[in-house]
Amino acid sequence: MRAELPSPARLVASVFSLIAGVFLLALVILTVTDVLSRNVRNQSILGTIDISTMLLVAIAFLGLGAAELNGKHVAVGLVEERLPIGARVLSSLLRLVLLAGLAVLLIWGLADSWLNAVDRGDRTNDILRLPTAPWRLILLVSFTIFFVLAIWKEVMVFLQLQKSREPKPMPTSSKPLETDSEAEEVPRG
Repeated sequence: MRAELPSPARLVASVFSLIAGVFLLALVILTVTDVLSRNVRNQSILGTIDISTMLLVAIAFLGLGAAELNGKHVAVGLVEERLPIGARVLSSLLRLVLLAGLAVLLIWGLADSWLNAVDRGDRTNDILRLPTAPWRLILLVSFTIFFVLAIWKEVMVFLQLQKSREPKPMPTSSKPLETDSEAEEVPRG
C-alpha cells in the first residue's frame, strides 16, 4: 500500500521527519549545554525554556505524516478484521467521511490560527518573545500532510475492499470436475 501513496506527500512527510530529527538533536544539545552551564557558571542559558518549548512542539507534530506513512500510529483492528466484507466496506466509508470532516475542521482552525498570529504578530510571553506564526505554520502543514496521507490510505483500503466484494468470474476450462478428495485439499480463505 505504501507505493500507492502520493509521492509529493511522501517526500514532504519524509523531509519533515528528518527536520524533526534535527530539531531533536538540537534540543538534546541545548538541554545538555544548559545543564552544564548551570553546573559550571551557576546560571542557565537565557531563553532555553522558550526554545525548548517551540522545538518540542515541532518535534511532536513534524512526525505525524511519517507515522501515517509508515503505519507507526496506534491502530486497533480487533473487531473490524472479524466483520463480513460488507460491514468492513461500510466501516471504511465511515472512517473516510470522519477523516475528511475532521481534516476540514482541523485544517481550517489551524489556518485561521496561523493567519491571526501573522496579523497580530503573536509572540511568546517569555524572555525571548519568539514569534509563534512559524510554529503554527508547522502545525498547519504537518496536519495537512497527515490528513492527505490518512485519507489517501483510507481511499485505497475502501477501493481494495470494494474490489474484493465483486463476484469473481467462474473459470472456464475443459478440465474435468474435482473429486471430493481434491476439493478438500484446496485451502479456503
